[in-house]
Amino acid sequence: KKEANTGRLRLLPPLQPSNEILSRASRQTYQEIKDDVKIANQRRRTQKRGAMTIDLFCQKLCAPLRTTVDTYKWELRHMHPFEKVVMELTVQARQKKDGLTLATILDDIHEGRKELLALSKDWISKIKSSPTARESFECTEEAKEVLGKVFLDLIEEPWGGVVELQKSLRNVPIVRLDCPAVVLVGAPNVGKSSIVRAISSGTPEVNNYPFTTRGMTMGHVQVFWESNQDVAQGNVAGVSIPSTKQLVQERLVKGRKDKKTKKMKEKEARDALDVYSRDDKNDHAVSMEEEQEGAHEVEAMLGDNAGISDFEDTTQHPPKQESTISKKIFPISQLCQIMDSPGLLRRENTDLRNEMEELTLAAMAHLPTAVMYVLDLSGGAGDKCSSVEDQLVLRRELRARFPRRPWIDVVSKVDLGIVDGARERLDQILEEERRGGTEAS
Repeated sequence: KKEANTGRLRLLPPLQPSNEILSRASRQTYQEIKDDVKIANQRRRTQKRGAMTIDLFCQKLCAPLRTTVDTYKWELRHMHPFEKVVMELTVQARQKKDGLTLATILDDIHEGRKELLALSKDWISKIKSSPTARESFECTEEAKEVLGKVFLDLIEEPWGGVVELQKSLRNVPIVRLDCPAVVLVGAPNVGKSSIVRAISSGTPEVNNYPFTTRGMTMGHVQVFWESNQDVAQGNVAGVSIPSTKQLVQERLVKGRKDKKTKKMKEKEARDALDVYSRDDKNDHAVSMEEEQEGAHEVEAMLGDNAGISDFEDTTQHPPKQESTISKKIFPISQLCQIMDSPGLLRRENTDLRNEMEELTLAAMAHLPTAVMYVLDLSGGAGDKCSSVEDQLVLRRELRARFPRRPWIDVVSKVDLGIVDGARERLDQILEEERRGGTEAS
């Protein structure tokens, strides 16, 4: 099964307000429907125009409804697990407000569309049976008015819910699975957003109170190395914060590069098949095991469309990225993603976590990210939800839950001092983890 990619929330169809759909349908119907001059009888000509008008008018009203319902159902089945959780959490937040779920809203739109279609058929039959041309025209105008009123009565409320939902979903940042990513995690008010603003292009809101961050914020940073050896040793030569224009250009270059790489792999596979065929024709003896091995290699070349893994060494083919740092000095570069996340609380019952906390845990569970756990050991984050002890207990819980994640601990606000015993407590936790890892190995 092909792994789902991120960015499907941006593929949801753009939605217009219900009143704009109604006015557009009326305008387009008027422009597209003309009299059939081949029909000499005025009554029959008016009846045909009236029936075609109502049929097209109803189609114009129902088309965006059906497209939206079908698209949402399809995307929910094929969406990346992280984005699926984001949609579910967004729907849960709305459900607390008005009690409506996404399934209920989509069903209401679907049933409203079916009722409009049935109503239009009744009016078309009535128009065709009108005794005079004048009555046929009046029946057509009445049908348009009734259909428009029923459309607004049935669709306006659920459609408005989908429009609001989509506005929230389209603001979710897209996490690229082919770029290294780091998610900043920690208790509220420990300085995660300030770090993101300082080291990346992200601009999350920063305030001196808990739960300032209420969603995911994405920033980017370009990292440079002088040689492959420096990459292996972790010797970073420089970093720069890319502009929005550079990020767009990088995405365009990557798209062209992916197509070129795919074509090159397909050509290599075809060449391998040609060589294999020529060797066979020249009566070179090939054992059964060698034949199977060669076939597996060709299949791997043909089927390998996954691209570069998230933390794979990409120094052989660095992405073409414009930067303020000269490529002649630093020829190897890598675009990295920095994610800010809502704060987590220490909870005895983890089932009581709110939507913002679940969003942070979803990023750690479903995205190939490293974790930067931010601690404020100065005591200034607030004892109510971010005391030093709470932060250390929360860190231990998260580390135990995600033991395979690349992990780094960062202590912020060191200029404000450190609470007595906090550093020793952290060192003790780290030493216990090191001993546990040594015993496990």
